Amino acid sequence: MVASFLILKFFKPPLQRDFPIIWTHRWSVFWIGTTGIGAYNTLQYWALNYTTVSNVGLLQTTLPIVLCSLEWLIFEEKITPTQMLGMMVASIGVVIVLLKASFVNLRNLTFNFGDLIMIGAIFVYCIFSLLLCYSPKQLNHRSFLWVLFVIGTVELLPLQLLEYQAGNRMNLSIGPILGLIYILIGPTLLAYRFYTSAILTLRATRTGLFFYWLPIASIILALLILGEPLQIYYLIGFVLVVFGLRLGLAKKRGLNSNLIFNKCLSEIVQR
Repeated sequence: MVASFLILKFFKPPLQRDFPIIWTHRWSVFWIGTTGIGAYNTLQYWALNYTTVSNVGLLQTTLPIVLCSLEWLIFEEKITPTQMLGMMVASIGVVIVLLKASFVNLRNLTFNFGDLIMIGAIFVYCIFSLLLCYSPKQLNHRSFLWVLFVIGTVELLPLQLLEYQAGNRMNLSIGPILGLIYILIGPTLLAYRFYTSAILTLRATRTGLFFYWLPIASIILALLILGEPLQIYYLIGFVLVVFGLRLGLAKKRGLNSNLIFNKCLSEIVQR
């Protein structure tokens, strides 16, 4: 709700001009907002009530593979052996980091109902990513994001009211408020802005590869901000993820990784 208000207030999307486009493509826009914001966020937070953060992180390593498979099935997008190898290498790197390179942690790993919910969330987010390919190209990106956030707000509001009725209240101290501001600016406004632009530019498979970077980025922030000690398995995981991404973004149809980055950056600036 707050994100849609900020977009409307400060970014001033041309809604009057774009409304006919939104209405013409109302069902595709509706399902994009439902899968990407309403359903995915609900399933992910529901899963975390039953399972651990480590399990969620491990399951998220399957997202690029699921996304790649769905794009191949639906769009017949060819996946090169080099890309598949890159996914495998990056997956191994993420698993090493999350399990702390310990076979004991692997042996003690258990799965439960929450993990099944998270698997459902992953499939929902993959569908969201593929539906983005059907988003109206002539629609202004600010208007597009505003509509998605409004759809998500309407769908999540009943759940929020149920939580409020159950007695759950937000702690309005400085820590939670700062966390809320970060979530609003980072994972909400900027992340959805960049991700939707990347999908339209790079397609789903290439964009999905960068999900392997999430646990590595978390480790880097933990080292810099929280002062956690550097472990050797962090370095091993980092090298494997970077190498896997390099393989996954290898040349295909004459497009190298530098051109991919420049094209994506140009798309973000233009939209």
